[in-house]
Amino acid sequence: MTKFVAMYLRVSTFDQAHNGYGLGDQEVQCRKYIDLYFPNDEVKIYKDDGYSAKNLSRPDMKRMLDDVYKRKIHTIVAFKLDRLTRSVIDTYKLIKTVMEYDCSLVAVVDRIDISSANGRMLVGILSVISQWEREVISERTVAGLEQMVRSGKYPYGGRNPFGWTRDKNVLKVVPEEAEIIKDMTYKFVYEGYGIDDLRIYIDKTYGIKKKWYFIRNCLINKRNIGIFEYRGVEYDDVVPAIIDKELYDKAVEKATHRNVSMPHQEMYLFHGIVHCKCGKRCDHVSTVKTKNKYRHTYYYYWCPKCNKRVNQDKLLNQIVIPLGLHINSNKTSEQLKKLEDDLLFFKDRRSQILDDYINGNIDVTTYDLSMKKVKKMIFDIGKKIKEFDESGIRQLIYADRVTKRKLIQTHISYITYDFELGDVTNIVYKTKK
Repeated sequence: MTKFVAMYLRVSTFDQAHNGYGLGDQEVQCRKYIDLYFPNDEVKIYKDDGYSAKNLSRPDMKRMLDDVYKRKIHTIVAFKLDRLTRSVIDTYKLIKTVMEYDCSLVAVVDRIDISSANGRMLVGILSVISQWEREVISERTVAGLEQMVRSGKYPYGGRNPFGWTRDKNVLKVVPEEAEIIKDMTYKFVYEGYGIDDLRIYIDKTYGIKKKWYFIRNCLINKRNIGIFEYRGVEYDDVVPAIIDKELYDKAVEKATHRNVSMPHQEMYLFHGIVHCKCGKRCDHVSTVKTKNKYRHTYYYYWCPKCNKRVNQDKLLNQIVIPLGLHINSNKTSEQLKKLEDDLLFFKDRRSQILDDYINGNIDVTTYDLSMKKVKKMIFDIGKKIKEFDESGIRQLIYADRVTKRKLIQTHISYITYDFELGDVTNIVYKTKK
């Protein structure tokens, strides 16, 4: 197999702006060298446009090394050594690799050829200098940004953070966007809205379409309370606050508590909504017991402060009736209204029949027959109303786990459990969305 010459070209945004190492310029210089020393050899060009040299993770660098491993290349020609890499470790790794696979490496401007001992020594020296230069540039950039932050300025370019705008790198609150953040946080903390609920809500209310991770970040970002984090240090004079710390802390607590693996979370019907009387949100715990050779998992809600727990089934039994009635009360059914109107009508009719009999307007036979029919109608309508009232309860009792969880999470925002009494003492229902 005939080997070929590999020409490697690389440029980053910084190089283009400051050093003039354009891809075209590099190719011209490399081509002159190849025409002089390898005029009859095939040449293949590998080009990484806009990639840093801090490591070897570049598309065409990887493709070129793959051809080296296949022993297709006999010489790699680059404009300068730092076009290949600026890392000392990667430089030696590259030299070791090309030598192992019978390949040579040439840096035209640096006049380096690793086929000689002096060339390999010079590569080491230049790579140390190149890495030092890159690190100095990086340190200077970081130092400059840190100085901006210390002086109360926002160090990042690009888009403004949602809720603020910039005036010469000084952040100012955008009232309309800040109000949206406040609204979302309040609904998340106090009205039982989930992340996806908020996504739908802000789309309908404000006409803003955002992904779930944007909304979660809006809720828990410390910028909301006037704290800006940069390289592990918190600054309190870079960004003006939007919400108070108490509301923010509750949002963070709820968002953190909700961050449970989905398969495990789905088993908890009351995920994130059970609170102890002491005010602490209850955590999830479970136990596995063997009964009749079968393993059963039991789910509990545990207060870390009081060190007490309640079984999920017990909790469900206590909320079935109130939640079922709540679900039913939210229905706006014409059927129920008609039944109630019919019941009033036949009760009035019963009184009228009795008055007619007392006043001698009807005989006893007519009275008995008419009263029997009316009482039956009252009984039948009453039975239907009772069944209608209990429909929400029956829906909960006979539903599968997934449906029960959906009903609970849809309607309940907050449950308070008193471990001393062993009873649910308060249920806060979600407001209609």
